[in-house]
Amino acid sequence: MSLPEGIKLAVKTKADHRARIKGLKAALKTEKVDAILVSDINSARYLSGFTGSNVFMIITPREAFFLTDPRYTEQAKAEVRGCKIRIFKKAFDEIADIAKGLKVKTLGFEAANLNFSTYSKLDKALSKVKLKPTAGVVGKLRQRKDAFEIERLKASASLLDAGFKAAMRFIKPGAVEEEAAFSVEVAMRRRGAEALAFDTIIASGPRGALPHGKASGKKIKKGELVVVDMGVIKDGYNSDETRTFSVGRPQARQKEVYRIVKEAQAVAIDAVKAGVKASDVDAAARGYIEKAGYGKYFSHGTGHGTGLEIHEGPSISPISEDVLHEGMVITVEPGIYIPGWGGVRIEDMVLVKKGGCEMLTNSIRDLVIL
Repeated sequence: MSLPEGIKLAVKTKADHRARIKGLKAALKTEKVDAILVSDINSARYLSGFTGSNVFMIITPREAFFLTDPRYTEQAKAEVRGCKIRIFKKAFDEIADIAKGLKVKTLGFEAANLNFSTYSKLDKALSKVKLKPTAGVVGKLRQRKDAFEIERLKASASLLDAGFKAAMRFIKPGAVEEEAAFSVEVAMRRRGAEALAFDTIIASGPRGALPHGKASGKKIKKGELVVVDMGVIKDGYNSDETRTFSVGRPQARQKEVYRIVKEAQAVAIDAVKAGVKASDVDAAARGYIEKAGYGKYFSHGTGHGTGLEIHEGPSISPISEDVLHEGMVITVEPGIYIPGWGGVRIEDMVLVKKGGCEMLTNSIRDLVIL
């Protein structure tokens, strides 16, 4: 089957789940736990390759267990790598049985992914085991993408680039934001997207001042700027890109604000490289916008990591304590949002490298007049 023009899908590299599990085993040494219980489905997919739901994993410095229910018996056999598979009827009984067999005294769990109800059931089943909350153990590993993940992120980003070119056909005077968003989404699904990463944002005119202005029933008018933020999922991996269009010839202030945001993004992208503080990347974009006199209209962080989730570490914000490392994939997305007037945001995905970064999204670099 031939691929649509402009789409490049690299699917040759295989995921090394054993290496990922080995990385988690090494991380356990600093957590002071005998084992860790993984309950987040994205982390489980990262570690094992499993694409279903209702999953737990128990990882010790020597062992790795994958647990799911009978619905996924065959799927687990086909997908899971690097783990001993256990099919359960009662999840917490199975976890307790494994913990007992491994002589686990302290079991770590992902505090951000285990709700109180589940924690209570787990605590009851493991009455003789100490449960210890952990923060970001798997998440920190997931921040640095391996070759398998980079291939898929590039494919997802390439697909999204093509989606923006399709969007230019639907965003025009008289078009309803919701209808334009639907048409764009259909075009991306036809090009191979398995799902949307989030609800497509199409915010025209004054609604462009809403950073998360979900497409509405408003009609797009000539003379307006239109902020379009889209994301797709391809082979499990998310892409994220924003462009701002002009419906008709832009006015002087529209061109000025667009120029400031574009230059702020360029300054921030130039700051991206391994070893740099994420907050310094944010400061580069924020400082440029502040110097131009629009600082109070930049109301969010400059970016975020993306991968199996649309928003994951690192955080590119003024308060971030993250440091960029090779293999991270982040967005760089400064914006200016002026109440009653509208807004401009330009967002791209970049791959962090030793001496700089590689652009993963690269369509439509200038303000397009539709």
